[in-house]
Amino acid sequence: MPSVDKIESDIKSLKIQGATNVALAVLEALEQAPDKEVGTRLAYARPTEPLAQNAIRYIFSGEDTKARIQQYKSFISEAKTAITRFGSTIMQKGATYLTHCHASTVTNVFLNAHREGKNVGVIATETRPLMQGRITVKELLDGGLTDVTMIVDSAAASVLADPAKKIAAVFVGADLLAERGFVNKIGTLPIVTAAVARNIHVYCFSTLLKFDPTPFTPDRIEMRPAQEVWPDAPSELKTLAPAFDFTPYGPGISVVCEAGIISGNDVKNAVQKIYPFILL
Repeated sequence: MPSVDKIESDIKSLKIQGATNVALAVLEALEQAPDKEVGTRLAYARPTEPLAQNAIRYIFSGEDTKARIQQYKSFISEAKTAITRFGSTIMQKGATYLTHCHASTVTNVFLNAHREGKNVGVIATETRPLMQGRITVKELLDGGLTDVTMIVDSAAASVLADPAKKIAAVFVGADLLAERGFVNKIGTLPIVTAAVARNIHVYCFSTLLKFDPTPFTPDRIEMRPAQEVWPDAPSELKTLAPAFDFTPYGPGISVVCEAGIISGNDVKNAVQKIYPFILL
């Protein structure tokens, strides 16, 4: 088992990437040493990881921490299964979808559609600066999809505006769900804005376990090191490298979660019904 320092470093450097993988790494560490201080340190290694942070809330709110760790793992697994089931009802045979970054919830839906013989096409952004879109396309190609295209991030709005591309919908994940919007990889906001302007529906795929009960403020957006953008940049150059952006809920945006396909306005109520411990 890696040390706590190693796990924390891997989370911060994105060697462990994706909200689910971060949460599972935290849970595995707690299985070895069920210590709240250790869990909190790892869960908050990156500020916008409520899936892991809510695990700490749940696990240490009762007596049998080991049992609660397993229960939380089950919450995650069952939520992902439900999201795939609800997501499959959206998929149209032969349609093309645009996605940004890498989200296991989104790739699971695409792979399930392929298994159902729907022959969907996927256009994926490369997702700079760490090219997380490459993870998405590799998973899709390895899963047997044959119509997979990668585009540079700045081409997304043009692709959405091109009637020849016939984009049926935009699929994105979320690192954090808030009461008024969601946080996802930087670049999500302009893609969503361009899609809504073209009457292309946006679906945010996320478990409600990613809901953060505290009001979201822009200062919580994580800033990444300049060398991720340009390793050999001129020394006098300033760099702004936010890891995420915040997209407000609104018309043309739905959240696909374990409660079904719902509007952003219904997210908090759904959390209250399914995971009341998050709001305590």
